[in-house]
Amino acid sequence: MKKIAVALIFISSLPLFTLGQIKNLKNFTISGEVNVDTGTVQLIPNELNKALYPTGFKPIIAKIIKGKFKFNGQIDEPVWMYFKIGDKYQSAGTAISTGGQRISIDTASNYGDPINDNLVMKDAKSYDKAFMIVENQRKQYKLHYDSLFNIYGRKFPEELELKSMKELKATYIVHDATLLSFVKENPNSYYALYKLYALLNFGYNTTLGNTFEHFPTLLKTSRLGQATLQRILSLKQIAIGETLPNFNVFNLKGEKIADTPYNSNKLTLVDMWYSHCMPCIAQFEDLKAIRNAFQDKGFEIIGISTDKTKYVEDWKLAIDKYKLTWPQYLDLNGIETSKYGIHIFPTSLLVNQQGKIVATGLSTVELKDFLKNNL
Repeated sequence: MKKIAVALIFISSLPLFTLGQIKNLKNFTISGEVNVDTGTVQLIPNELNKALYPTGFKPIIAKIIKGKFKFNGQIDEPVWMYFKIGDKYQSAGTAISTGGQRISIDTASNYGDPINDNLVMKDAKSYDKAFMIVENQRKQYKLHYDSLFNIYGRKFPEELELKSMKELKATYIVHDATLLSFVKENPNSYYALYKLYALLNFGYNTTLGNTFEHFPTLLKTSRLGQATLQRILSLKQIAIGETLPNFNVFNLKGEKIADTPYNSNKLTLVDMWYSHCMPCIAQFEDLKAIRNAFQDKGFEIIGISTDKTKYVEDWKLAIDKYKLTWPQYLDLNGIETSKYGIHIFPTSLLVNQQGKIVATGLSTVELKDFLKNNL
């Protein structure tokens, strides 16, 4: 590892915004050091979360000279960024705030956290401390899971798999409750707000909704706060107890899905997937077995693919290859599902005969257990 100098030298920066936006922005400076002598470092936003950045926000590049680099720019509030050096290193995300911050990067730790001394990332330390019990619980779960995996491989006995899933979801409940408690004690934590925003990728529950309500107006009305609120409002539409929305999707014949596709069955699983999603494909055999076991009792599955235009033929081939005999529909480019905040796949919604969502995110073993107890 090359020696890292202490002095920080300005190297290069590029404008981030159009001139019309400058009046709303404040200066930021990044003084950085890295364990390589030369090259370039890029400061890059997350393209999947464009709502978190002002219009016109673009990656910027700085040269590395003798292990040092510097960025100057303007932002109106903290933004979540990552650093990229060449083709071999990319950091984990880190908050860039107005004012100055010193950042240190170790390229030996690919996807590792850069050392960042701004106030947002300093808050991460108190956040991590509050979650120590949660992390220990997760570690214990992982140790238990790994021990079972060493014995049974990928096919656990159903009783053990169901028990393992219940243990995992118990850690989720503790995690969400801990986040709520942390925000009650630290309502001005921008870091906690970002964590909530990221967590909503995996679905909504009332604890997460209550957590958002404990942030002050200043954070709620920030760009990040508004993006978080939008996720909550989208996801609440497909929460347990809500009525399944009318998806504008079409089958292989180009026919639109019925307005009430669930009313002829006691319970219907809406399985959202796409043709190149390996976890989606991995559950097909289990879904086929479950459908065969419970179809006569009033259970059905409806598949909705979110394949992009260039993969439509792959979607058709997948239906044939995996012998998916239940109704299949296409949400081209995921336009419909994205309206409801669905970005993680597979995602499933279990719906009763009246169209009410009775369960979400069930694994196949959980689904089987639910059907045994409710059909």
